[in-house]
Amino acid sequence: MRQCIDVASQAQGHSASVDLWKNHIKPHTAAGGIGRVTWEPIDPDSREAMRGKFHGPVLTEIAEQVRLIDPETGLRVRYTPAVWKEHLKDLFCPLTQDKAGAWNKSTERLSDPHYATFITASQAYAVMDLNVEFSEI
Repeated sequence: MRQCIDVASQAQGHSASVDLWKNHIKPHTAAGGIGRVTWEPIDPDSREAMRGKFHGPVLTEIAEQVRLIDPETGLRVRYTPAVWKEHLKDLFCPLTQDKAGAWNKSTERLSDPHYATFITASQAYAVMDLNVEFSEI
């Protein structure tokens, strides 16, 4: 099981380290397992730029250009950016476990490189499968 905890202060870093040690590293290694502990700095400006790109032009262009046939009415309908975000998460975001042990798909828990890959996969899908033409990207 992979654990990823974002920290922004010394107190959060300490708490995360203690949590990882007590709940994951200690029991796993006591049972003979091995694992990897890494530290990955996050560039908030980069992450904010990626978020802006995804929530701005990517989702907006998809929502504006794609019209799908509603199975109930047979009419062509457009979906909101929020609906497209959930669809893209379902397609391209891996299932991860939160601190409470619940499994779900969350772009917030992706590392910056994985988030960039998620955006690229979303764009490729939009272009190849939905015929979206991105103008701002």
